[in-house]
Amino acid sequence: MVPRLTSAAWAISLALCGMLATKDTASAQAQSVPSPPLVGAPSPEQVQPWGLPPPPPGIGPVSLFADIHEQPQGKFLEGGAFDNDGNFWFVAIGSGWVSYLTPDGKLVPGFNCDPKDDLGPACEPQGTRWHDGKLYVTTRHLGILVYDPQTKKVSSLVSTFHNELFKGPNDLDFDAEGNLYFTDPWGTGPGPDAADKTGAVYQYSKDGILRRIISTGSFPNGIAVSPDDGTLAVADYAANRMLYYSFLSGPNAACAHCANDPSHTTFFFATVGSYNPGNGGPDGIHYDVHGNLWAACGIGGIIEYDPRGFIVGYVPLPNGDPSATNFAFGGENNQYIYMEGAVSGTIYKFKAPYPGLIGPGGVRLPAQH
Repeated sequence: MVPRLTSAAWAISLALCGMLATKDTASAQAQSVPSPPLVGAPSPEQVQPWGLPPPPPGIGPVSLFADIHEQPQGKFLEGGAFDNDGNFWFVAIGSGWVSYLTPDGKLVPGFNCDPKDDLGPACEPQGTRWHDGKLYVTTRHLGILVYDPQTKKVSSLVSTFHNELFKGPNDLDFDAEGNLYFTDPWGTGPGPDAADKTGAVYQYSKDGILRRIISTGSFPNGIAVSPDDGTLAVADYAANRMLYYSFLSGPNAACAHCANDPSHTTFFFATVGSYNPGNGGPDGIHYDVHGNLWAACGIGGIIEYDPRGFIVGYVPLPNGDPSATNFAFGGENNQYIYMEGAVSGTIYKFKAPYPGLIGPGGVRLPAQH
């Protein structure tokens, strides 16, 4: 990079050039003095974003999978989960639709969770996960819904905690034992108290017990359980960071007397890490089978973190959409990432280095090392 010089510096420089010219006039006349650089801001192509690396090694080209921005099912995309037939399920927050795209990109409306005849609050669906043949959907105003594709019926799993409304459930995941975890940030749903700006994480156990296991975090958004079933990762959107909660799972090198909590409701420790650059925090998150964590971000792309929490690479949406809300692993060998441009109503895909942890139908694939 050529440094910018002040007018005084240029005067000194020219004077030195003159001194050299008296020493070797013929050589000086043969050479022209370069013009000083233009004053002002550098051109856009000279400016490089700080903190974001190039795309991660081993990924394939990014290509358009579907563009549904003109459809009601494409009004601000969220969610992301593949069923056993290879269909990509997602939601439209703006219209209440839960739909899917076939493997060849054909749009198929599933169901609409908004109340009929505009009675009651809008559903505003958020995250999606398949489990045991049913689709689980978090919603801002109706809690957790369950869709049975066999009967085409939608039922409510849970909508309150201790007789209080949730603040706006956002995303969800299951651990290896079948316990359900979901985030409940403030500011997007009805909530019990507008002055309470703390987010929470809940566990709905495989035995049907609802517990609040985390009551801190500025805006817990995406959530995912690691391949070894030992860590709960939470995307803290407002703080633009990733949180890692280690389950209490018996003695270890740091705690020889630690007990084992098979219920996955107690943590050994919590770590704040993986702060992201830019103005847009992490949203939906998913692990791959190697323990790398992938996060859709409000800056318009997907960030990959290694198992230690370091940023490995960044994949931007090609169309400049300012909001990548969510995604899912699917396709051949479960190794393609389908990411959503929420504002543009588009879905792009690219091949990832490793298969995703959550396979078709919500099945957790074996971890790889």
